[in-house]
Amino acid sequence: MQHSAVATLVRPAAAPARAGAPAASPSAPLAAPLAGLAGTDLSRRFRHWRGLSGRRHLFSVFPMGEPAPGEDAPRFADAVVMAVGRDGAGAPRILALAETGPQPDLFYDGRAFRAAVAAGADEIHVHLLADGPAARAAVMRDLAGA
Repeated sequence: MQHSAVATLVRPAAAPARAGAPAASPSAPLAAPLAGLAGTDLSRRFRHWRGLSGRRHLFSVFPMGEPAPGEDAPRFADAVVMAVGRDGAGAPRILALAETGPQPDLFYDGRAFRAAVAAGADEIHVHLLADGPAARAAVMRDLAGA
């Protein structure tokens, strides 16, 4: 299947957390490190994101890069990719979410990625385990809360 464009979701940046503020929405995806890697050098390189369905999706984590954000990020075709920042409490937050199709540069060169960088994205999370466009779309819907 040919992709002419990258499917993307842009999330607005979260307002900073303040004392007495309610907890994050239960529909928001939750990120967690892999328990089996706790205390190892690899613990920061992988993250599970729990979607609205309750399913966990495994992502590899890459730093955003300086001075050109995303320039050093791996350009995997047929992947789910996210630009991730932090909320006011320091918890990971999805700022942009895309299915790359055969042309991952469309995400990194696109408006959604630039908006995520401007909103404070500091990591790239890449999911390579979804087998085919329908599975990648399902992961995106799950993480987008759709």
